[in-house]
Amino acid sequence: MSKFFEISKKSSGSNARLGKIKTSHGEISTPAFIFCGTKATVKSILPQQLKNTKTQIILSNTYHLMLQPGPEIIAKEGGLQSFTQWNGPMMTDSGGYQIFSLGHGSVSEEIKGRNKNIKRKSLIKINEDGATFRNYLNGDKVFLSPEKSIDLQRYFGADLIFVLDECTPFNVSKKYTERSMYLSHRWAQRCLKTFQSPLEHYQNNYGSSGIQYLWNNSRRCL
Repeated sequence: MSKFFEISKKSSGSNARLGKIKTSHGEISTPAFIFCGTKATVKSILPQQLKNTKTQIILSNTYHLMLQPGPEIIAKEGGLQSFTQWNGPMMTDSGGYQIFSLGHGSVSEEIKGRNKNIKRKSLIKINEDGATFRNYLNGDKVFLSPEKSIDLQRYFGADLIFVLDECTPFNVSKKYTERSMYLSHRWAQRCLKTFQSPLEHYQNNYGSSGIQYLWNNSRRCL
């Protein structure tokens, strides 16, 4: 059993379990409902109000934080907790969901129940090296590799960080999905190698980044 995760109770009739994830900023009882603050902010609510609701952890998005305000500013402020005045556990996804939403925009909109008939041009190119995005703020090209994703998340200082993967939509072929799975595995190995490079850190690195869409990522939990 990991020193960062302790199982407190198991179901005798299934694989269900209760546990605790230990981080530098507190414990998380699982299973847990996670608030999403895309740019490190949960809109219309203050950090203390989040505490009052018994919120355990906040999720922020690496892709959006990379573009604005940027890793240098967050690192200068002492990491996400100091930057947001949220002195509790935080996690950052890897940018993998943006590979899905920008690469398969109309599918993303359909999943969210809106604009079902709109077909949008892909805003991303994917290869072995990583993914090239279009910055939605100014149109500039932005490149995100597995190594850069981990480096960014270490700058942000979240307690739980994730490897970069490609989240595939439902309307691609089985062959495409298979290639994507193996690509995500290779990316994960590169992420792990970067994470293990010499650097003093307190973070834990986890497998799948598209945590909002577990139906799409269950095949590639590492």
